[in-house]
Amino acid sequence: MKGLRLFPLLIVLLICGCSAKYDLPLYEYDADGVVLWKPCSQAQAEVLFNSSKGNDILQGAACSAWLLESGAVKKADYAKSAQVKLEKYLAKNKQSGLGHYLLAYLIAKEAQLAPMKGLDLVPRMEQEALAASKLSPEVDHGGPDRFLGELYLKAPSAPISIGDMDNALEFYEKAVKVAPDFAMNRLGLATALLEDDEVEEACVHYDKALHSKCFDAKLLKVDSCKKLVKACEGKKTAE
Repeated sequence: MKGLRLFPLLIVLLICGCSAKYDLPLYEYDADGVVLWKPCSQAQAEVLFNSSKGNDILQGAACSAWLLESGAVKKADYAKSAQVKLEKYLAKNKQSGLGHYLLAYLIAKEAQLAPMKGLDLVPRMEQEALAASKLSPEVDHGGPDRFLGELYLKAPSAPISIGDMDNALEFYEKAVKVAPDFAMNRLGLATALLEDDEVEEACVHYDKALHSKCFDAKLLKVDSCKKLVKACEGKKTAE
């Protein structure tokens, strides 16, 4: 087992935020009437948040997540404001896996947009994502487990933070089990396996990702995938 990695203290956590930078696809997902990654406006989010209906509030949070992920809004304060509104809903609806997932995501966006606070926010990200994984692992094509896999893979290791290769592999494997044909689950697991020097197994999942229904070549532009592409395509050439 490869030793845990130690990162500089002021690491910028890239749990999310790649979609705007690399023009990556955002796949809409209908979670019992709440549609994730659906284009919207800040005005629409505000109206939804002010509703008394639970699904409207969740849709408001989903809208805020899309605005932040697409790059339409780039302010940490906006991510924080959306969290506060969603937390009021969760105070009365603690069993909402979708709510916990969206909250974890909004916290991650705050960390990305205000990197000096990033490490301090990691425990909250982990707590909310773990709740989402327990309550609604199927949301967003295995989103909670995929989120946790990336968090454990990219966060600094102990004693600085919670980074842990074994945990990263465990949750990526769970995400693949929940949604085996979702390319980002396979690519995440493959990336973690490669970091753990499991090249053969990493390339098996890489190849499966390339042939999944939702694969888009733009996914391979992400920095974390470049090493994977080089290793697996180089392996094919050598063979």
